[in-house]
Amino acid sequence: MSPFDAAYPEVKTNDIHREYDYIIVGGGTAGCVLANRLSTSPGTTVLVIERGPVADSWASRVPLLSSDFASDGSRTQKRESTFQPAINRTVELCTGSILGGSSRINSMIYTRGLRQEYDQMKEAGLKGWGWEDVEPLFKKSEKALGPGEIDEDVHGVNGEWCNQTNTSLQFPGFTKTVSATTAIGLPYVPDVNSPKHPVLGCGLLHFTRDASQRRHSTYHAFLPPSLAYERRDRLHIATNTIVEKINVESGEATGVTLVARYDQKERKTVKAKKEVILCAGPFGSPHMLMLSGIGPKEHLTKHGIEVVKDLPEVGQNLQDHFGVSSCYYIPMNESLLGLERRPWMFFIELFKYLVFGTGLLLAPVVQLIIFASSLHLDDRGLPSKSEMIDEKTVPDIEIMPMAYDTATVLIEKSHGTFSFLATLLHPKSSGVVQLTSADPSAPLHIDVGYLTNPADLPPLRTALRLCMRIREQMQKEGYTLAEWKGASPADESDEALDEFIHRRNRTTYHYSSTCRMAASEDRAGKDGKGGVVDEQLRVFGVKKLRVADSSVFPWVLGTHLQAPTVCVAEKCAEILLREKMD
Repeated sequence: MSPFDAAYPEVKTNDIHREYDYIIVGGGTAGCVLANRLSTSPGTTVLVIERGPVADSWASRVPLLSSDFASDGSRTQKRESTFQPAINRTVELCTGSILGGSSRINSMIYTRGLRQEYDQMKEAGLKGWGWEDVEPLFKKSEKALGPGEIDEDVHGVNGEWCNQTNTSLQFPGFTKTVSATTAIGLPYVPDVNSPKHPVLGCGLLHFTRDASQRRHSTYHAFLPPSLAYERRDRLHIATNTIVEKINVESGEATGVTLVARYDQKERKTVKAKKEVILCAGPFGSPHMLMLSGIGPKEHLTKHGIEVVKDLPEVGQNLQDHFGVSSCYYIPMNESLLGLERRPWMFFIELFKYLVFGTGLLLAPVVQLIIFASSLHLDDRGLPSKSEMIDEKTVPDIEIMPMAYDTATVLIEKSHGTFSFLATLLHPKSSGVVQLTSADPSAPLHIDVGYLTNPADLPPLRTALRLCMRIREQMQKEGYTLAEWKGASPADESDEALDEFIHRRNRTTYHYSSTCRMAASEDRAGKDGKGGVVDEQLRVFGVKKLRVADSSVFPWVLGTHLQAPTVCVAEKCAEILLREKMD
């Protein structure tokens, strides 16, 4: 146990009370926010149950070192997908298993998504989820640090959760990407979180770092040791604890059954006077519902689980942003790989971080994004001058330039590398999360369903063609991106691009929609799909039970999901606190 862990006021299983007002299952990205908001009142008791540890070590606060790909993986829960025929392999699926969840291991990207996307949710019958409803919730939690003057019409400055942009681009390839992208007709966007920005362009990202240049997860922002100590009379945080089921009596959630993660001799039942809120994530939340008898009737019966509520959509509609990586050779000292291959580079960067708060350890794995709608690009991947830009259209492709190889195959470490990760923001394909056993410790059956819908191929082809145009322009401007055989498409034909898409791909860890929100539990909603929770995040057919995490999005949003997930937690807290006042 680190000294940071020892300083945190955790409660052990034996010290958990028999009853609380609210029980939050999952202390991840959303759970930390919800715990903060619900425990504000001295008269309200809250229990947070997290399967992972606190693990607040020094390295876990350094942006680059704390990212999952750079760490030892001890803060991550890793699962294997089912075999994916379209890509001829399984996929390693990663989520945070630590207080603060995936906000402790991700790339710290803070993006909200476009106004249009939330308005589409409202149009689908989800009252209270339009842009005018959620924008104040984004601002409430946000503390924008700049640099430069903050536009308070766009950003919040009084919230708990810090974000900022980099003052400079760390690698020459990033600077050349911006120049090349604007040269081929995609505008530079000063603030990618502004609701006024166009549907195509290139812009710098915001990262969740505090003023001391440390990772600012939702744990650090909303449940730091100081707050946990201050509220320890009413806010109990149980880490390394597993919830085995939600207890339901007469159609109402009454509490949970839990057990210590590393000493499973004695189970404990804890009651919830008001609500149980699931914040266990896109895999954990449907898992917990099904173990508790809430889910597809036939599936539950197959595993010998008594059906409490037949809810067919539980575990369905799993979506992720499927990514395809084109990669090229560059000088080693202009690649992130140099930190690994040349130790002296790492120590120089460590010195810069410790003394000046600058350098590569600020996690510049990705610093900017390029986004577009494939409908507004021509057959070469360039912006089409003949097409009028429809402001209601949302981007369906995003390209992330990175100074290393972003694929999970053909890993190259003898040369420096620079890649373009083209991602599909609105996939038509979807998968499923199912049980393999009624045993809570049994692995899940997770089929991500990559490329099961052929409609996903055309926008990915367009995205790859756009990557080629950007690379060509970078070369024209004097930046060498040397060919690496097999790491880029053989040519621009549909056949060559499809072969490349099926071969050189990856997850982007944006899992979503397994407990999707809908106007109805059946398929009577405006979008023709049923759901698991209503617009108030209440589980259909079960009282005093809600879900608040990335699993509730009706579809995977066309953005990075960290900030929208915090928005969901803020929305849930707003609903619960309003009901308390009523």
